[in-house]
Amino acid sequence: MGREVSESCVDSLLTEMVSTYSNRFYANKPDLAAHSIEAIGYQVGLQLSERYTMDRSRFGDHLEAIKFICKDFWSELFKKQIDNLKTNHRVIINYFFFQNQ
Repeated sequence: MGREVSESCVDSLLTEMVSTYSNRFYANKPDLAAHSIEAIGYQVGLQLSERYTMDRSRFGDHLEAIKFICKDFWSELFKKQIDNLKTNHRVIINYFFFQNQ
């Protein structure tokens, strides 16, 4: 059984992290604070994607990767299905439309 954390706890942690980076570590350098927070988010996203794709074979094309993100990865992260995904007939992604995030 996996470990679960309350959504409000995660929200509070993230709020405090942003506040700390903005007001303590980089109080006079807001651009540097934003860059540091973005780098943390990128690293967390990278590690999550590696964890969830570890047991999968390589994606054959872009559409397969997008389907994985929208069906499996999204529902694992947000505990709900993606609201809407549209493609055209040539299998080129037109746009994502996420509601109620």
